[in-house]
Amino acid sequence: MKKYLLTTWGALLTAAFFCGCTSVAKFEYSSAPGSMIRLQESGSGSKSIAVMPFMDQRGAGIPGVDDEISMPGDSGSFYWGFLPLFPFAGVKKEIPEASKDFVTLGRFHFDVSNDLADAAMQSLNASGLFKKVIKANDLKQANTDYIWRGKVHSTRYSGHYYQYCITYLAAPVLWILGAPMGDSVNELAVTFELIERSGGKVLWQYSYYNSDYVNHWIYRQSEDVTIYPRLMKQAMNMALRDLAGKLQ
Repeated sequence: MKKYLLTTWGALLTAAFFCGCTSVAKFEYSSAPGSMIRLQESGSGSKSIAVMPFMDQRGAGIPGVDDEISMPGDSGSFYWGFLPLFPFAGVKKEIPEASKDFVTLGRFHFDVSNDLADAAMQSLNASGLFKKVIKANDLKQANTDYIWRGKVHSTRYSGHYYQYCITYLAAPVLWILGAPMGDSVNELAVTFELIERSGGKVLWQYSYYNSDYVNHWIYRQSEDVTIYPRLMKQAMNMALRDLAGKLQ
């Protein structure tokens, strides 16, 4: 009887948890951990720059890292966690904003071309390298000395539930006792280019590729995609530091 009650309780808790993963996250750059690099006093630069919407090249491989073309859909399944002797169950998303069901999230609202362009604009403004930074949707709007162009190669997401080989029916007991219930991995691969507006020549290029993860506990939710802004901030800081040396 006791075993039956524990099993039933675990099943109900698991069902309630999966049904409760309905929260929505957005790409929040300015509030992400870490500061935006400042290389000069604001407005002390002599040139102007326009930031274009980033080019979405996800699925075409990561130059110099992984040239394999990937399918745009999801792979894996959280349902493997209902089978015994599986330590974890996971999914991988090449386009994370295109589908639902993360570890502790329902959806990720992410406009990759414009959200990353807006992030780049914030960091360019903070750096002080340019006297004026504007957003331009096309070349006609880019009445500036330079154009900042970004290419997005990967925003791959992977998430896992830990069921410790005892299935979702019993694993919640361990989660409540403090064991990690899963993890989320965020990956970002981007290339930045500084282009001469008048002649279209690429004057500088910088590529960034990194990933990081967050562990999930049953008492701490909705952090599945919080690493993306931090990775982008790191990418911009590293790129702008490199660019500053080239502009001197």
